Amino acid sequence: MTVENVKKAITLLEAINPENEYAYEKAVLAYLTIGRLPVLQYEIPAKSVFFRTRTHEDDDLFPLISDISITPNKFVKDFARCNRPFQSKFYCSENRPTSFAELVEYWSDTKDFGDKVYVTIGRWQLKKPLIGIIVTTPDKDHRISEFDKEHGAAMETFIEQSDPEIREATILFYRFLFEKFRKSAKNDRKTYIITTAYCNVALAHSEGKVDGIYYPSVPFGEQGINFAINSDYILGNNLELTHILRNELTVSKNENGKHGFTETGKVEASGFDIENNLISW
Repeated sequence: MTVENVKKAITLLEAINPENEYAYEKAVLAYLTIGRLPVLQYEIPAKSVFFRTRTHEDDDLFPLISDISITPNKFVKDFARCNRPFQSKFYCSENRPTSFAELVEYWSDTKDFGDKVYVTIGRWQLKKPLIGIIVTTPDKDHRISEFDKEHGAAMETFIEQSDPEIREATILFYRFLFEKFRKSAKNDRKTYIITTAYCNVALAHSEGKVDGIYYPSVPFGEQGINFAINSDYILGNNLELTHILRNELTVSKNENGKHGFTETGKVEASGFDIENNLISW
């Protein structure tokens, strides 16, 4: 990896037309021109808790655990932060509010004041440690979120331990990634193509030793943490479902005249049957 290679890759990535049928493939090829990508890893310990939210179209209750678990590949129709079409990731968050922060932008565009919104939130616990790839900034003055402050020191050590001839290239590369991962990608397919291509190339380079991506939530002011966990980790029975809650939220007008969401109802599952894929309400 050299500075020249990184600059060339960034130029190629920025020039991508997201409407081109080979846009994603061009992004992957751009990253491959760099050589072996730098990958900063972090181990999340067993028993850590995550929350995953599934929105409803109606006032109903999901009958199956699979309704709130990882989405089957065939239903994934577009790019998101860390997945391409027909590639499913288990998106989840470190707490309940962050887990549906990504949905708030959509609700604000589609819901009127007084409308009801329904979501089912699953609480999941790691059975074994999860190895996640971290994207943060090499620049101290850009570390605003707690995530970047915490992992910035690890980033510095990671760079210092790199070969001297590739340190400048590593810093330049992470500056580019940091900007893309902290950018709101609402209606911005190109950003999703660029971030997803990095995720998949980095995960492939890790040779099965990494389980997903670990990054701050942009809609939650970068203070909440999101995870995009690989399907093989999830399907390998490495997460334990502990609680299920169905929330009702009412859309209100806040002091700024914008959409606010207030919890006006909740139903907790009385139990669930993992073996038979059933939720009891």
